[in-house]
Amino acid sequence: MAKSLLFLAALCLATVANSQCINPAPRPEIRSLSPEDRGRFFRALNQLRSNGELDRLSRLHVDNADNIHGHPVFLAFHRVFVNDFASALNKVDPGVPVPYWDWSLDASNPISSELFTNDYLGGNGVGDQGCVKSGPFANWQMSVDSPHCLSRKFNQGDSIAPFWPPEALLSMQKTCAQYGALSSGIENGCHGAVHLGISGDMSTMFAPNDPFFFLHHGMVDKLWYDWQLMEPNTRFQQYDNSNYKDAQVSGDDNVPGYPGMRVKDALDPRSGLCYVYVDSGSRAATKRLMQEIDRQTAGKSAGGPMSSLAGGPTQLASSPPMSSTAAGPLSSMRPQNTDIAAAARASGNGSPSAESASQLNDITTQVSRLSGNDDSRASASASLHNQQINFLQNTLLNSMAGGRTLDLANAFHGRRHRFLRRLINAVVPRGYTDEKALGSSDILTGLVGGLLGKDGLVGHLLQGLGHVVEVLPQGLGETLKAVGSIAEGVTNDVFDILKLPKVDMSKVPEAERRIPYVAALPNWWYEHNNLNATYAAQLYAQVHDMIDGYNSIPGYVSPAVVHYVAKKYGKAQ
Repeated sequence: MAKSLLFLAALCLATVANSQCINPAPRPEIRSLSPEDRGRFFRALNQLRSNGELDRLSRLHVDNADNIHGHPVFLAFHRVFVNDFASALNKVDPGVPVPYWDWSLDASNPISSELFTNDYLGGNGVGDQGCVKSGPFANWQMSVDSPHCLSRKFNQGDSIAPFWPPEALLSMQKTCAQYGALSSGIENGCHGAVHLGISGDMSTMFAPNDPFFFLHHGMVDKLWYDWQLMEPNTRFQQYDNSNYKDAQVSGDDNVPGYPGMRVKDALDPRSGLCYVYVDSGSRAATKRLMQEIDRQTAGKSAGGPMSSLAGGPTQLASSPPMSSTAAGPLSSMRPQNTDIAAAARASGNGSPSAESASQLNDITTQVSRLSGNDDSRASASASLHNQQINFLQNTLLNSMAGGRTLDLANAFHGRRHRFLRRLINAVVPRGYTDEKALGSSDILTGLVGGLLGKDGLVGHLLQGLGHVVEVLPQGLGETLKAVGSIAEGVTNDVFDILKLPKVDMSKVPEAERRIPYVAALPNWWYEHNNLNATYAAQLYAQVHDMIDGYNSIPGYVSPAVVHYVAKKYGKAQ
């Protein structure tokens, strides 16, 4: 606590003495550092471990974890926290560079990154405990949360699952109109992929034990900073609770773990905290590709150029969970064929068909993407109506038989049980028999209540979102299909922006030219971090749709792919 107060006092003195921060410290991407500056940074890190400062930071993170993760203050806290780390470094070596790691450049094949070599932060841990034995932090012994070796356990054994590509990051920044939307998108999406990719200490609340934590959260902070720069007149003052369950928040709220430090004091790093980020080239290279896609898609889709989908911020009103009236009057939802009950009575097959399961997957995939206010949810629900009717018709035909209740829930396995059980209980009254046939009105009323009611499937899928603001553009994959091809000259521009040797992409295996899918994270991660797994699943579905769209464009090469192939094939060619 005393050291935290000293940090705040130093910060306040700096702010009073220089309220405008004339010379903010630049924070570069770590690979742009000279070997000498990189070594200087690593030596300062080793001193923080020796003098107890790293333990202090880890303990502070552990003690405040429940007030940070899954709350709007997530980005603000980590901005202050990384700056606390920078202040500690500068106490042992004034002027030492404080870099970040642009992991989006390594998104396609993280394990190939220079950062996992001895010249940087070292590689995977070894043995049952995953003790780090390579690089500048080899054989570190930690005391938080208990005595142990610094641990890393890559999430694919000797490899690491792909990270979010730069296209998804830029698209998220362009789509989000509110601070909370961006914060929740980062926290539920790209942030966890890096923590769990490295794992070991990085998958715990004492993740600051591993220097990767500060490089990673430098990048997270840069994502926020770059978003703020897109509309600097307003976004350096923005702080809200969009997409979080928290009550109203204010810039006057205290930052957890830092008594007297208000959120609004951390909103503009160019002033009080006094630093700026130096771009790695990834963002500029991605923008160059997006300019070409915008040029080709202009006028080819109902939404106009891609920038109008991924670039024009869409602010949707905050809204409560869907009500049973969200889909409009019942009469507007009637299917063409309403004689379901008669067909159901003629059915004797007690098992749902493979077609039913397929339809259910389609429905839940679409429902998981629902977001927005009542009007937009109603529109999305209406578009799902035919799928829902077909699914109900099929399951009724295959699951109802005379003399027994419909028990569809028991025919499906996994987390959908509780959703289906509520759905079926709403659609079919208990004790159904041949003598009490269900009419079309009963089926349709149950369908509306079971799927769209306050206790229905959609409500449970969206449970916990409260305020829903768009984070990624809807339907971007379809828009990208309007792109003809990316000329070689544009690809060459990407190599130039990233300052990498050009590679003949026609000689690169197709599998390495494609953007790989991002791996879904385990449910325990969301529970441990107070996050919403359904919301995260929505984001992952949208990212995969986006990746499919980019991979469908002839000649398209992601900056992450360019970075990977240039390192692998540049010298050989």
